[in-house]
Amino acid sequence: MIMNALKLAVLAVIASSSLAWSQQAPKAKLLATPADPTRNTILVGRSEASGMVIQFELEPATTMIMLAGTPPRPMEHAPAAGEVYHVEVKPIDPRSKTRISYAHVVFEATNNDTGKSLKGELHPMWGSSGLHYAMNSALLGDGGYTATITIHAPTFGRSPKDKDLFMAPAVAKFHFRLKNRVLTEVSEPSPLPN
Repeated sequence: MIMNALKLAVLAVIASSSLAWSQQAPKAKLLATPADPTRNTILVGRSEASGMVIQFELEPATTMIMLAGTPPRPMEHAPAAGEVYHVEVKPIDPRSKTRISYAHVVFEATNNDTGKSLKGELHPMWGSSGLHYAMNSALLGDGGYTATITIHAPTFGRSPKDKDLFMAPAVAKFHFRLKNRVLTEVSEPSPLPN
């Protein structure tokens, strides 16, 4: 009797873990026409997590201007050899519809066909699309990808009524497929907040 209860408890834990994963797993959307992120900005997905909207895009790699040295001065960082993609993440507060600043953003991607993974910190950037977090990458070749974006608690101050806002890390998973460097599948995006 104790053994049966233990088996039921283990099965319940496995079932709840599977349910939690299925709720987090991104739903794939086949693109009617393949899209080339080395030529245009392509929305890979949009998801809600921990009270924020996380938008993920791939676009052509770009030179980034960053402050470095003492005293800090602008320095150009051109894409390295093979870096043809610009990974761009836009965390959005759905209430005010503004981008969230002062965050530590981590991008992880696994090519499910090869099993290879990469991980990198996205840099805060300003560009034609406004505030976002980005890095240039070669990614890991053709194949189906699972990408995980983690936005750690931003370091800005909060008013007492918003003391719990964005305090937990926001984690969103996305799916995309590359074939000959062209996107053939992306994640089904959640709608933008009204």
